[in-house]
Parts: sequence; C-alpha cells; structure tokens
Amino acid sequence: MPRAAGLELQDGMRARCSQEGNSMTLVLKNGSLIDGAGRLVADAVVIVEGNTISGAGPAHHVRVPEGDCETIDLGGKTIMPGMMDLHDHLWGDESEHSDGVPHDRFGEEVTLIEDHDAYLAVFMMENARKALGAGFTTIRDTGSPRDLTIDVARAARDGIFVGPRIEYAATIDISFPPGKKQVHGVVGGNVTGPVEAARAVREKVGSGADWIHLIATGAGVGQWGPEALMLTPEEMKAATAEAHRLGRRVTCNACGAEGMKNAILAGVDCIEHGTHIAQDDEVIEMMVNRKVGWIPTLYVSIAKKEQAEAAEARGEKSGLPEYWLKRELEWIDLWRRGFEKAMEAGVLTGVGTDTGAPYMVHAKNAKELEIYVRYGMSEMEAIEAATHKNAEIMGLDDRLGTIEAGKEADMIVVNEDPLKDIRVLQDNENIALVIKSGEIVVDNLSKGAAR
Repeated sequence: MPRAAGLELQDGMRARCSQEGNSMTLVLKNGSLIDGAGRLVADAVVIVEGNTISGAGPAHHVRVPEGDCETIDLGGKTIMPGMMDLHDHLWGDESEHSDGVPHDRFGEEVTLIEDHDAYLAVFMMENARKALGAGFTTIRDTGSPRDLTIDVARAARDGIFVGPRIEYAATIDISFPPGKKQVHGVVGGNVTGPVEAARAVREKVGSGADWIHLIATGAGVGQWGPEALMLTPEEMKAATAEAHRLGRRVTCNACGAEGMKNAILAGVDCIEHGTHIAQDDEVIEMMVNRKVGWIPTLYVSIAKKEQAEAAEARGEKSGLPEYWLKRELEWIDLWRRGFEKAMEAGVLTGVGTDTGAPYMVHAKNAKELEIYVRYGMSEMEAIEAATHKNAEIMGLDDRLGTIEAGKEADMIVVNEDPLKDIRVLQDNENIALVIKSGEIVVDNLSKGAAR
C-alpha cells in the first residue's frame, strides 16, 4: 500500500521531537495568519511552547521568548488552524463497491468488510496518515466494520503511528435480518425499541466510542431511500438521553426532512447530510434555535455525477447501481438550495466529506471547501467552517479550531494563499507543514528554508 504523499519525513520529525522532549520553543515568523475566527493578520508570528500556542499575532505585538528557540521563517506563507473532517470513513476504499473491492486473501475472494480485522486496521491507519498529510489534524469517523476505528484512534493517541486526532462515532441502526448488508458495516448496534437503544449506547460507549451516530433515515445506497424512516423517535430519544448521561454527543444520519425533525426533537447535537433540508423551513429554524450542528457532505453526490459524466464520455456506464446514481443526481440541486437557506438562516455548519465513499478520495478532503465557496461562502468562511465551526460542533472549541494564545498547537502552513483560491488546499504539495499538539508531524518545506 503506497505511503501518502508528503508523509515521508513523519517518522524522522517525530523522533526529533521525542529526543528534545518537545521542550524547545517553536517560532513561526513572517507568515500570513488566518486565525480560524475570521481574522487575517499580515507579517504574523506564532509561538508554540510544548503543545500550546503561547502567542499569535502581528510581529510587532508578539514577544518572542528568550532562550533556545527553533525559528522558521515562512517567507510569507499562510498559517492557519489544522482542518477537521467530521464525516470520514477510514475503512472506505473509494470504490463503487459499498463493501470494498473484492480482493484475494490466500486464494479466497473477500471484500474489505469481510477481511481480517488486522488487515483492515492497517488499511485504515494508512488512510488516516493521508488525511494528516492533507492538512487535517482532526477527523471524526462515522462508522466502520466492527467499530475498528476505536482501536485505530487509540493507536494514534498512543503514538503507535503518526496520524490525526481521531474521534469515533459508533453507529446505532434498526434491526436487520441476519446477514443483511448495511452502509456502515455495523455489528452490534442494531436495535428494536427504546430499551435496546439505550443498551446499545452503553455498550458502544463502554467499548470506547467518542460519539453515538444514529440512523434516522435511509440514504442514497440501500433498499430504503432518503425519506424512509429508520430508528423511531422513541428509540432516538432513549439513545440520545443515555449518550448525554454518559457524557457523549450524538450525531444523526438524516436525509429526509421528517427524519431530521425527529432527530432534532430527540435532542441530537448534529445532523449528517441533510439532503432534503430545503423542503422544510421549520427544520432550519429548529436547528438554529437549538444550536444543532450540520455536516452537509455536499461533494459526495457531485463526485458521483462527475464520475458518471466521465464514464459516459468514454462510452461506458457508471459503476454504481442505477437506482443509487439516480437518487444522488436528483438531490444535488435540492441540496444546494438547502445549503443556501441554511447559510442565510445561520445554521451552525461545519465540514465533513464522506471520504472513503465511492469516488471520495482519501487525502482530497479539502475538495468540500471548494463546493462551499461555489455555493456562496467566502474563502474565509469556508476555512472557518473547517476549523472553528467544526471545533464548536465537536465541543472542542475551548482548545482547538483557532490560532490564539492558550489553544493547543494544531496548525498548518500553506505555500499558497487559500483566500485567493480555496483549491490550493487540495494539493498536498501545498501543505508545507502540519503541526499537531505542538509537534511538526509533516514537513514539506524545502531544505533551503531559513531556520
């Protein structure tokens, strides 16, 4: 499996920080600072002591501490908070096969979902490294076979591999017939009734889940479409109440308006997808009043449209089942109208990509920001959505999401200016540095850069 572009120096940088005990002060100077809260600072300095930002702002206002410092002259490059992707599937292989491309396992053909846990975990770790190399220092994984992300996230936290900060949202869905394939490869989260829903939450949290991910409606793939209701309002209320009692937040896969409304009334903290949000202004009003976050994942349908058009130009057909492609194409314009209405109303909107789903390529997570700008956000607003707004949705805004004194030092340095062209964030070669918790974990700066 190929290493992610731009990650070749990760292990060396990690070793350097380890030898120094991460005690040396890091000074980034001569940069253009996007702070994540809508402010642009020219000729900025950012100071990192340990894992914390101790100073950030105009060079003439920030005092550089005396003593042993590592100073990096950025030559006008852009400093911004590390980006976050709140809807990722590390196990997904980007193919049109919802269970992963069939492949050989010692003479037996299996899909990714069917393969051994150890094999799939290594595959997921590589995809996590790709996200880090793309400038995403935090991701939330919204479902993996057998909840494998829990241990992948633990391995990253324990320093077994260099990856982003990973939070896992464990899925709870309705009961299915034995052997029925599901979108998220879920095992052990299928419930019938409120009591089972609460029990499933306890089991998921006890196993290490950071979030609970409820399924309120069907989606593009599967026998149920976006307006089909899955978990009942009573089941979602019981699951949400138990999750909150145990100190966990709840997000909800909800495409149709009725399912979204059921989830909001159940008390969830966040809505995933929301493809049909434009059909019910009351849903938007409820989200604003209750401060419910929204992760639209807009590009996931556009990517399928682009792939189908490319296939047609070659005289071929899309590899997706026709019913699936039809659903996705039908709601692209509806989704855009919903996004525009939600922005006007002030819905708390973050960024998630559905990376790993068909044609959603790992390490290209920043494509979603391009769609936000295309649909009416400014470049600054799109960056804020991927940083500060995402941190607010995650409940991490007290320590992440902005570059300011006292926050944890998660940031990236970009060669080109994303405020002039948001698409520069899609090129991993433009990600000059990735700093997570004060450590330089990706270094693509030229060897000739002043230090």
